[in-house]
Amino acid sequence: MVRIMAEPDEPVGPPITLVNPIDMSKLDTKFREEIQSMPNGEELSACFACSTCTAACPIANIWEYKPHQLIRMILLGMREEVLSSDEIWLCLTCFQCQERCPQKVRVTDIFFDCKNLAAEDGKVPPNIVGLGKELLEKGQLYIVTADWEREDMGLEPEVPGLLVDPVKKILTETRTKKLVEGGE
Repeated sequence: MVRIMAEPDEPVGPPITLVNPIDMSKLDTKFREEIQSMPNGEELSACFACSTCTAACPIANIWEYKPHQLIRMILLGMREEVLSSDEIWLCLTCFQCQERCPQKVRVTDIFFDCKNLAAEDGKVPPNIVGLGKELLEKGQLYIVTADWEREDMGLEPEVPGLLVDPVKKILTETRTKKLVEGGE
C-alpha cells in the first residue's frame, strides 16, 4: 500500500528564522584575529557554542545577547554589534562562564578586551563614564558611612582614612582621564 502525503493547504514560502539575518558586508574579518591576538583570546576559536557559559551566567536571562552568542559574534566578525552591546558592560565578572567552559575559552577576559576596544572607539555607556568621573574626583567609589555595622562587628566605629590623593594622581595619568574628558 502506497501512502500519498497530503498537500499543505498553506502556500510554501521561505522558512521562518529565529534570528535576524546577518549583513555579511558589515562583518569585520580582522575582528576575530584582533581578539585572538590578545593574551586572553588564544582559545577563542575552540568555542563550539555549547552554551555552558550562558547556563553558568547568573544574569544571562536579562541579556539581549547571551555570552555564547557574543563569542559567536566575535568569531563571525560582528565588531560593531559586540562593541556597541550593553552586555560587555553588564558582565558581573563572576568568572562562572570562564570556569565552566569545557574548551577553556576565557569568556570574561575576552569581554574585558572588548570593553577596552569599545573604550578606544568611544563607545562607553554614560554610567561608566560617570563612575570614572567620580573616581577622578574622589579617589574612591563608595564611602562607608554605616558606623553601627562596624561597632556590631567589634571594630572601631570610624573607618580608617584612605589615602585617595595617590589614587587620583594615578588615574589622571591613565586613560581614565581621557575617558571622562571624552578625548584622546
